[in-house]
Amino acid sequence: MEVRIQKNALLSHVQRAQNIVERKTTLPILAHILMQTEPSGLKLSSTDLEVGVTEICDARIEQEGSTTIHARKFFEIIREMPEGELHLRQQDEQLEIRAGRSRFRLRSLCPDEFPKIPEIETTDTVKLSGDVLQEMIQKVFVSVASDETRYTLTGILTQMDRENDETVLRMVATDGHRLSLCERTLENTDCLPGFQNTSEGKERDIILPRKGVQEIGRMIDEAGGDVEFGLFQENAFVRKDRLSMIMRLVQGKFPDYGAVFPKETETELTAEAQALEEALRRVSVLSTERSKGVRFSVKPGKLTFFSNSPEIGDAEEEVDIAYDGKDFEVAFNVRYLLDFLQTVTGTVRLEFGPGSKPCVMQKKDDSKYSYILMPLRI
Repeated sequence: MEVRIQKNALLSHVQRAQNIVERKTTLPILAHILMQTEPSGLKLSSTDLEVGVTEICDARIEQEGSTTIHARKFFEIIREMPEGELHLRQQDEQLEIRAGRSRFRLRSLCPDEFPKIPEIETTDTVKLSGDVLQEMIQKVFVSVASDETRYTLTGILTQMDRENDETVLRMVATDGHRLSLCERTLENTDCLPGFQNTSEGKERDIILPRKGVQEIGRMIDEAGGDVEFGLFQENAFVRKDRLSMIMRLVQGKFPDYGAVFPKETETELTAEAQALEEALRRVSVLSTERSKGVRFSVKPGKLTFFSNSPEIGDAEEEVDIAYDGKDFEVAFNVRYLLDFLQTVTGTVRLEFGPGSKPCVMQKKDDSKYSYILMPLRI
């Protein structure tokens, strides 16, 4: 294999591969990028067996072939190379990289060992606004569980259905302590057939893996614009120009998130998100490391935050709110509260059910985004 390619064209994919490839793995090939010559350019692929990314870069092919190269070292070399054209040539079991007066040789592994990334064999796709998808990911991602023992919670439940002659995209995530739900109406978009189990006539649980969703967000950050989304067998995929990403769906049944919402609202208050966030950041300095608990004391027109670290000291701060009900107290994990407040601006509404039921938090003018948080025991 021998190709000539511009540094920037190659660098963007190699940089993206850093988030995909496995650095600590019993399979050395998973730390590598597969490079293959194509009539249209140089095809680069990386995978961790859960998420796979493929991109075709413009290149001048001087000799056809394929090879693999260690992703991290390749990235470090390309990043430091001078601007302009790079010359890549595979000889025996080494890839030679030349630019100007620089020359590197990296050992490669047999390309036949590289795991096969599934070929997408469906034309059923929908076009999604990158801005809308990015916003939804940012709002729900904070609630994705990191505990692998609760496997179905390590992804984001994604649903698409028809409501009042409109297609609605819904994303839900929970870690057992809080839940995020975001819905958006898709303009001029039909519902994707793969979201329904046609053999039973019921909706499927489409759970996108945490890592895959994170990479979708990064892709949109870099490229912007609309993306093409679809389902193929037990995989979901996203395409943008000559870049495609495929991810294996999380298997299992997602919890009934509707049961988490309180059936009635006993108390409601509103406040400015920025004022709440700034006050919580200050009092959180003296919250305990273990529980990160902050106590709320709610009175008409006033919300007081209290935190206490027995060995260090305590803190309190007042915030103005719109509320005219009875006095009450409740406590929350301050880190979870800040995760919500960082995703919203303007006025927020906090709704409390009777007893020790969860608190439903929403931006006042956006009822399609809800953040539900379980209180701590005071």
